[in-house]
Amino acid sequence: MQNMVVIEFEDRKLVPLPPADPLRNYTAGETRGGVDRSDVKPLQIIQPEGPNFRVSGNFVEWQKWNFRIGFTPREGLVIYSVAYVDGSRGRRPITHRLSFVQMVVPYGDPNEPHYRKNAFDAGEDGLGKNVHSLKKALVSIGKDDGIKGYWKGNLPQVIRVVPYSAVQLFAYETY
Repeated sequence: MQNMVVIEFEDRKLVPLPPADPLRNYTAGETRGGVDRSDVKPLQIIQPEGPNFRVSGNFVEWQKWNFRIGFTPREGLVIYSVAYVDGSRGRRPITHRLSFVQMVVPYGDPNEPHYRKNAFDAGEDGLGKNVHSLKKALVSIGKDDGIKGYWKGNLPQVIRVVPYSAVQLFAYETY
């Protein structure tokens, strides 16, 4: 600096933004000038013969699949002891343990400092610490009980097995 000399100059090319998509990341009301549709009939998710899965503690049986689920503050949902029951061959182990801890979804800008920002990088903050209880929304769908995450200050019913079609309507807008 005292010599008043430029030692290095780094010029990065501009990456153009993609065209705006009015239907991406907005609720239905926001895409139509704030007016929600009134012609949509109410959604009722019922299973008169009961659910197609069975939960016993943290053990889940669903069709020919069975697995155990858990929850940690660092990783969030953990699925382990996954197996498939294959007729005469019996229980076939598929995987020992799965979690989202190593899943990385970059935001898209390869330049400093943005390449370090990852949507699901649990190493930065911890997926489990960022969960939100869906208890109020899920009172009438799926099973009434949930599986707790075990750590100080945990949320009740952190994990719930419910029909995906019911959850997708609620989860995004609440978060």
